[in-house]
Parts: sequence; structure tokens; C-alpha cells
Amino acid sequence: MKIEYTTRFLRKAKKLQINDQRKLSERIEWFSKNMSDPRLKTHVLSGKFSGYYSFSLDYSKRVVGRKIDTDTITLIDVGSHDEVYR
Repeated sequence: MKIEYTTRFLRKAKKLQINDQRKLSERIEWFSKNMSDPRLKTHVLSGKFSGYYSFSLDYSKRVVGRKIDTDTITLIDVGSHDEVYR
């Protein structure tokens, strides 16, 4: 799967602590190989985020993306639950 990034995502990822940046890189690699990897807890969102996907960076942080086509997803946000779902 091809992963694209919004400028918002890149800006917020750069502000993460170095340990979280390493986790993010690892999780994105897992996601690109198998978006249903159980370690990620990937799920489809609903409501105002209908059509978006989310996976866990860790217990408190999430990554949100939108599938563009069968081979491409754009990651749009990373942060705490409250930050990404407002």
C-alpha cells in the first residue's frame, strides 16, 4: 500500500517526542504491509469521520487516514484521541 501524508500530519509528527516518532515510523511500516495487523487496532470511523481509518500509535495516541483508492491512503492527523477526533 502506498502511504501519502498531509502537511498537517507531517507537522504534528515532527512535534512528537523522539520515542513516539520511532513508534510512528514502525506503525506506518506495519500499516503499509497489512492495514489489518491486529497490533494496530485499525478500525473504520463513522459519523463526521465516515470513510476514515484510525490505528493506534500507543494507548493514548491515534493516527487517522483516508483511503484514496485500493492502493493509496493519506495520513491526515496524529495525536491524542481528543486532538484527532475534534
